Amino acid sequence: MGGSRGVAILAGLVIAAAVGSSAGAAGARAATGPACVPWNVRTVASGLGVLENLEPDGAGGLLISNNGANEIDRLTPDGKASTLIPNVPSPGGERIRGGSLYFNTGDSPQAGVLGTTDGTVQRYDLSTGALSTWSSGLSMPNGLVFLPSGDAAVSRVSPGWGITRIPAADPQHPQRNWVQTNDSNGLAVDPTGTWLYFDETFQPGGIVMRARISDPSDVEQVASLGQGLVLDDMTIDRQGLLYIAANRPAPLGELIRVDPSTGSACVIASGLGDPSAVKFGCGPGWPSDHLFVVGFEGSVYDLSPPAGTRPPRGTCDA
Repeated sequence: MGGSRGVAILAGLVIAAAVGSSAGAAGARAATGPACVPWNVRTVASGLGVLENLEPDGAGGLLISNNGANEIDRLTPDGKASTLIPNVPSPGGERIRGGSLYFNTGDSPQAGVLGTTDGTVQRYDLSTGALSTWSSGLSMPNGLVFLPSGDAAVSRVSPGWGITRIPAADPQHPQRNWVQTNDSNGLAVDPTGTWLYFDETFQPGGIVMRARISDPSDVEQVASLGQGLVLDDMTIDRQGLLYIAANRPAPLGELIRVDPSTGSACVIASGLGDPSAVKFGCGPGWPSDHLFVVGFEGSVYDLSPPAGTRPPRGTCDA
């Protein structure tokens, strides 16, 4: 979800969604089983600003959408951050593809409320530093993912646009409402390339959905995690399990693992500072069997699986 929590409009939405948050947490935990063991949590860095998204660059850096500072930052494993791309208006979702970083701009609460179409997907060449606009005319592009075809999809947490498909062959003509939904945030493609998973932030019930990529009118619910969770970005492991940031201020901020084949859920970490996004590591200093989480309260967390368990792994974009 884009933008600073100091913005009154967004704060009102979050407060409304958080009504019954205790019941929401209980609902998520009610689906857990004996194998639901908390992960180990380490804070890599804090005080970095309003952090919206992240993407390992595969070369020792973690690239962070700093929505509050309007820039893309690069964090090294020792916790030191530097500005990689300045003057980025309200950056959102990030993905690395073909040696370039793709990232959303215009991911602000104002854009969501007013319906402005100044959002873009930018492309930054990691080798040369060249920056260009890949797609434009978007309204509050939030989550970002690439489909097996090479097309991209972006989400939006307010009604009217649904999930937008951006054709790789014609990115300046995005397809609005490719998946029809009034609320979408986190996006993930399953390992078989069959389904696009997404969650809903402001609709009741903490709903997780999926759309068939070959027929996006085929949409179904896979889980209902409970009230007041304020679901945000997600990632997926090689076994098809989802990991979803429940975007609430500490001590309630959680990371929830969901098995979409059964709908069961497990809170693997809590007490996170308003978590907004999660990705598996990639490259030196960012292990591929660890999850990394950023949050609106400015912290970056390293989540490692509990001892004695078979660690999951994600797919490295870089």
